[in-house]
Amino acid sequence: MTDAARWDMLGLGCVAVDDLLYLDAFPQPDTKTRVRGRERQCGGLTGNALVAAARLGARCAFAGTLGTDEASHFVLDAFQREGIDISSVRIEADARPIRSTILVDQSRQTRTVLFDLSGTRGAAPDWPPEAVLRDTRSIYIDHYGIEGMIRAARVAHDAGGTVLGDLERDEWPGFDDLLALVDHVVVNQAFASKRTGLDNPAAAAERFWDAGRQAVVVTCGAAGSWWLGQGALQARHQPAFTVDAVDTTGCGDVFHGAYAAALVKGLPLEERVRIASAAAALKATKAGGQGSPRWEEVTAFLGR
Repeated sequence: MTDAARWDMLGLGCVAVDDLLYLDAFPQPDTKTRVRGRERQCGGLTGNALVAAARLGARCAFAGTLGTDEASHFVLDAFQREGIDISSVRIEADARPIRSTILVDQSRQTRTVLFDLSGTRGAAPDWPPEAVLRDTRSIYIDHYGIEGMIRAARVAHDAGGTVLGDLERDEWPGFDDLLALVDHVVVNQAFASKRTGLDNPAAAAERFWDAGRQAVVVTCGAAGSWWLGQGALQARHQPAFTVDAVDTTGCGDVFHGAYAAALVKGLPLEERVRIASAAAALKATKAGGQGSPRWEEVTAFLGR
């Protein structure tokens, strides 16, 4: 892998089609609730992160598995509109993206995600080809397809690439091996607490650290984030930015994508976290998981 690599970031994991339903309040059992608005977007951990990174100027590609159904075509069309390369996507007739229905409670700015995994594929142990994994500056992994993610991370490391991880669940065999391969660990507070047994996010971030990492970030929503790395061996705090939130769907994914885009721009860790925090805050002012901002929006926001 060199600076002349074809892509800045290659995603392998979770993509989804999200049907968002906007409600005045979360429904009670045995009641009828009026839907105030609805829309469909591409989503998923990797899907949202790729879009966020692409909008901030990173050259992105997706190399997972999709099908021939309408939902798969929806994802592929969405990626193409965002300039995300899909030439390495594998097509299997019976494969599908995750399909989610997201209930957005507009009074409390919360969302509830109902997801269907039938027909979905995680990262495959034999895809993409090694040449694809070697032609990117970084790969972006999640927990969908542990064996395939481990193989991809090892190939990327062998080629001199960087591994960024968005990991939310750890119950599958091989997870510890995968986590050990992640150079930039960015996880939410709930997972960090579950994984380390520590409720304090700063202490959890420090527990995740080891000499093989480049950075650890624990995100805490409105409470900001804690980070360490690049010479800082005690966790430091990045406050969240205050905005009028509309929908928090995908804010964590956008944080990941913005962090990745700032990384490939060569920015220092503290600035990466600051930019990611701003991008996530701006996303919260828009509906859906892919309401991520452009680079000029982020810089203007930080300038204010």
